[in-house]
Amino acid sequence: MKMRHRGGMSLFGMMLVIAVVSVVATVVAPRYSAAGIHESQMDELCHTLQSLRAQIELYKAQHAGRPPMQMTDGTVVFDPEFGQLLSPTDVEGQVLSERPRTADEDASAFGPYLKRIPANPFNDSRTVVRAHDKADIPVPGGAGWAYIPETGQVHANDSLRNAGL
Repeated sequence: MKMRHRGGMSLFGMMLVIAVVSVVATVVAPRYSAAGIHESQMDELCHTLQSLRAQIELYKAQHAGRPPMQMTDGTVVFDPEFGQLLSPTDVEGQVLSERPRTADEDASAFGPYLKRIPANPFNDSRTVVRAHDKADIPVPGGAGWAYIPETGQVHANDSLRNAGL
């Protein structure tokens, strides 16, 4: 009787393949998971910027085209707390007091536009700093957002890479 040689892998060959696959997985997997985290943060950053910009545009529409922090005479009063977006304002942009208001005062109030300043997903900061123009961003200090009160533009302030967003 002749013995036929069956095709297949030996135990040694199988162990060699498993060893190679585990080395590749150990090297490659962390790179893909880090890329996934960065992509998720970038999605969140873009969504947050879109929301902030929409609320600033709504503020401008209700305040004769003036962005937050720009007064009726054109002067700028920078407020790192972004009080005009977080509290009700009158048509002039003055933050209304917390005292009980009359029905007429409530009817002529605008906002609030945000419950709180959102955090930048890359540095987890809610701080707003003033920038004079887009070339001025990122502003040092670790703030989450850079705001240009003359134009109403808001940008990420976490890195040079994201400053153009």
